Amino acid sequence: MLKKISFIYTFFLLLISSVAFANSSNTDNIEIIGLQRLHPDMVKNVIGKQEINSLQEKDLNEILLRLYKTGYFNDIKVNKQDGKLTIIVKENPTIGEIGFEGNSDVKTEDLQRGIKTRSRSIFDPTTIKQDVETIKTMYKRLGNFKAVVDAKTIKRKDNQYDIVFEISEGKKAYIKNITINGNENFSDDVLKEVIMSKEYSWWKLLEMFDTYDEERILYDTDLLRTHYTSSGFLDFAVLSYSAKMDLSESNFYITFDISEGKRYKVGEVKISSEIPDLDEQKLYKLILLKKGMWYSETIATNSIIDMSKQMGEDGFAFIDIDIEKHPNPETGIVDVVFTIKNSKKAFINKIDVKNNTRTYDRVIRKNLDFDEQDIYNSAKIKSSEQKLMKTGFFENVSILPKPIYGTPDKVDIDVNVNEKSTGELSLGAGWSSLNKGFFEFGIKESNFMGKGQTLSFVSTFSGTQNNFSLSFIEPYLFDRDLLGGVDAYYNQYKYASTYGYDIDSVGLGFKIGWDYNDNLYQRFSISGKNEKMTNISDSLSGELLEGVGDYNVFKVGQVLTYRDQIMDFVNETQQGYVLTLSNEYAGFGGDKYFVRNEFSARQTFSFWDNVWQFGISFNAGNINSLNGTILSRSDRFLLGGDSLRGFEYGGIGARSKQNTSYAYGGNWEVNGTFQLNFPIGIPKKYKVSGYIFYDWGKLGKPVLDDYSQILYSGKVRTSAGYGISWNSPIGAINLSWAYPITYEEYDERQRFRFSIGTGF
Repeated sequence: MLKKISFIYTFFLLLISSVAFANSSNTDNIEIIGLQRLHPDMVKNVIGKQEINSLQEKDLNEILLRLYKTGYFNDIKVNKQDGKLTIIVKENPTIGEIGFEGNSDVKTEDLQRGIKTRSRSIFDPTTIKQDVETIKTMYKRLGNFKAVVDAKTIKRKDNQYDIVFEISEGKKAYIKNITINGNENFSDDVLKEVIMSKEYSWWKLLEMFDTYDEERILYDTDLLRTHYTSSGFLDFAVLSYSAKMDLSESNFYITFDISEGKRYKVGEVKISSEIPDLDEQKLYKLILLKKGMWYSETIATNSIIDMSKQMGEDGFAFIDIDIEKHPNPETGIVDVVFTIKNSKKAFINKIDVKNNTRTYDRVIRKNLDFDEQDIYNSAKIKSSEQKLMKTGFFENVSILPKPIYGTPDKVDIDVNVNEKSTGELSLGAGWSSLNKGFFEFGIKESNFMGKGQTLSFVSTFSGTQNNFSLSFIEPYLFDRDLLGGVDAYYNQYKYASTYGYDIDSVGLGFKIGWDYNDNLYQRFSISGKNEKMTNISDSLSGELLEGVGDYNVFKVGQVLTYRDQIMDFVNETQQGYVLTLSNEYAGFGGDKYFVRNEFSARQTFSFWDNVWQFGISFNAGNINSLNGTILSRSDRFLLGGDSLRGFEYGGIGARSKQNTSYAYGGNWEVNGTFQLNFPIGIPKKYKVSGYIFYDWGKLGKPVLDDYSQILYSGKVRTSAGYGISWNSPIGAINLSWAYPITYEEYDERQRFRFSIGTGF
């Protein structure tokens, strides 16, 4: 802090003195001795314009003080003689390069952020010693209690020093045992799950909190206190806690001594308000504490949150609600009073967006449900936080009201964002009997140029197909709440050996859309493509040739979506439902005329602390030719892959008797999924979950001139299976195993699927 003040002070003096020296004629009468790196003009600017002959002793002391305040010198002598001012200085050494050696458990960039020593700053041995202790503390928090850190200084020319922090990390000190004394109502196992620290076991490869950290142990005492006070134990106390180290094994033994105290049930619950004409009955309905239940500090706090939210929606910006507890040790009953302090409705004065080094202010403001001069509404504050998080541009968002002193009816709003990487690199790999091994590569930037735009490129390579697509989306077209986009693609399918022909298609599309409200939005599109079947086999005949040709297709379409979902960003889950209706018309002078309609519905339920999730999905669609022509396979519906696990993409439905690998697709489809996601015992922070599923689907008959050479069954196909999902540091990894239950022998089945994605 002193160095920062010195720098500001020096800069200020340089600024106000530069003009004075522009016209000064006294600078020739100042002699500066001892400078190595600094320029003499810098010293003269600090001194300022002076009449040398009129300088008194107090003036010389003032010059001396100014120079010392810069922080650049450790010794200064000022002397005036015969109309000449002589200044003899000794510069403080500065720091050149800073390096780290021997660190593997802690990244170099983390060490750099943790220390105060900076390149080109003043060499300060005290600060360097503090940095050594800081690095030791960083290692202690990882359990490396025997880490040795030494700072080596290397003298360079021009009075500079390089600093090298030499680190010997040593062996980690694990928590060997945790003992809790004084617990009668909860077992050791239950309380050990409550605290963050864990006992070390060799097989817990992903455990992060099995090393000793004094601050974490202190936090554990708070977790124990929260657990007990939320279970009715108002008098709970942690009497002491200790950590003993086994010097021979470098392991720690942790002991907590607690006193549970008496357990209380809730008696009378009242509200005491200083605000006149407040609708207390509306607030009573929000109090979750009920007479006769065990008192819970957590439930009481949640009640305050709900009451504050309601009052915030009514325009009260700064709400102060206290809990008064009146326990009766003889009866074990505690009466509770929620005291509401006086507050006034407020208007929003100014909105200040902070910490957005990349994202434009206007992008953030577009996602706010409030504006300057609006009445303060906490519900809109919360919904704006949710909308900003949904953009995917930020690690976290906090929107906080800030009082304006002297103006109680107005507040400023600080929108604090913590930006994150919005680039996404996706990789996918798999195998099927049709495509054999395939590889998928994609790159996507969701906040292109900080303007909220999305730019993406996706490609797929295999022995039978090469696909490329490029997409750009502008969410604020013409600086309005209007979405615009363009898509271009090229697809090449090498199916000559399987279907008797290859398919090449190239297309370009444009879209525009808008939101009716937070839940309902609509998109319109117009597109054109050329689709050509090539390398047609001479042996291909009959129904296998139906729909084969060279086509130009022009389409218009719309997608209407209603989404009512609640996001849980802590568990990275959501619950609610999504309904989607899409319609597409092909014609406008092209070679195909048809109408395609699709409907989908998804519902997700979260329970047990939002960690367990049950989801249901339903999809249906149909396509009808408008001029009696036979539609090609690429226009019809195909089921399998992600839409019906246990079967390959296009793995069910009508197939050719001549070649059972040829899937015709269907003119209509219906399918659905039931899936349960659940934890599998791995700590939540690793974001690993398991799931089981049941898929079903049916594909309708294609419209053909001749059905004598096709295999078709109206049987509903079903499958069940399980999988593991891991939101890993390199992206989302999914592995699933599916087992077809009802199927036909000619269906193409697939047991295992694997995918991976990463961000950058």
